[in-house]
Amino acid sequence: MQKDDIYLEIAESKVFILFFIRSLNMPIDDIRFNKIMLENRFMNYFFLRQYFGELVEEGLIHIHNDNGSKIYSITEKGMSVLNMFEHILPAGLKKRVSEIIKSMRKNIRNEMMITADYTLDEDNGYTALLKIGEDTFPLIEIKIAAGSKEDVRNICKNWTAFPQELYSEILDTLVKDRKKQ
Repeated sequence: MQKDDIYLEIAESKVFILFFIRSLNMPIDDIRFNKIMLENRFMNYFFLRQYFGELVEEGLIHIHNDNGSKIYSITEKGMSVLNMFEHILPAGLKKRVSEIIKSMRKNIRNEMMITADYTLDEDNGYTALLKIGEDTFPLIEIKIAAGSKEDVRNICKNWTAFPQELYSEILDTLVKDRKKQ
């Protein structure tokens, strides 16, 4: 492979990352981004991380922290670069990305808006942090203690498996008219 071919391949890979983030049209976290890119064999993990890091350094991708998760979005400068160089991407690749994103957008949005995580406390108990959001608005955030690892895992599993039901049950319980005895 000649030097010019290598540079073209690197440029195409970077433009592809920008194209993918723009096509997604929503913020995405590190774990989901890597998962989608690798599951669809868009890029080798090591090249993906290298090119992504370079795009961040060049100010083309913005990373912001959202409760411990790195969330990615394309910057104005990134949009400008993408608009100039998008033509180097093959039409078939763009179409494939469009189809993949269309099929997984709802799942990504749900995963991003419904989170459950836990930590080990100083007294060897566990605390679950449960959240449901809509767009950028948090509907509910609960921090709850659990006595065992099994309990906290069940809490997190149930939260992500049945978010609408649990949210409704909690809301019903809290708005219920109660009389003090």
